[in-house]
Amino acid sequence: MTKKEAHSVRREIINAVMELLAEKPYMDITVTDIINTAQVARASFYRNFNSINDVIDVIADEISDELIGDVFPTLHGSDERKWREFLFNHFYCFTRKQKQMEKIHPQNRNVLFSRMDNMIRQKEAELPSETLRDKYLAVGKMGLIDNITRKWMDNGMQETPEEMIDYIMSFITLF
Repeated sequence: MTKKEAHSVRREIINAVMELLAEKPYMDITVTDIINTAQVARASFYRNFNSINDVIDVIADEISDELIGDVFPTLHGSDERKWREFLFNHFYCFTRKQKQMEKIHPQNRNVLFSRMDNMIRQKEAELPSETLRDKYLAVGKMGLIDNITRKWMDNGMQETPEEMIDYIMSFITLF
């Protein structure tokens, strides 16, 4: 199997899991469901992933990779321009993935957000935190953004990203 074919099979498996997440809760998805939906061999699944959790991690990584790299310098700062830029990237990332995200069962969205939260917490643990403010400010800001984003998605993403940015900025500037 060529590298391109392996990548294609991997992508088919990821797409199949995304499709299945739209149909049923995460805990009800089996490897058999995935290989039947992706139309790949069981061996192909295990050649690319160790478990369904690994596929979920890849999906969460894809969603959060665009966001996490930029977030940490911004979280500890108060530069309004950087905040707006970060929030713009954040909300447009979800807007670009809106069709995929809308299809995902709400319970499964929580699984994905939980994975993303864990990634953020791991990155946060790597940063020095000397003061009370250092320890909790970034977590508070991310919690605010995370919960507002979830509510925005649950409500069908009716507001524009710009409206969401202005709304969140009304809180961020208080910190």
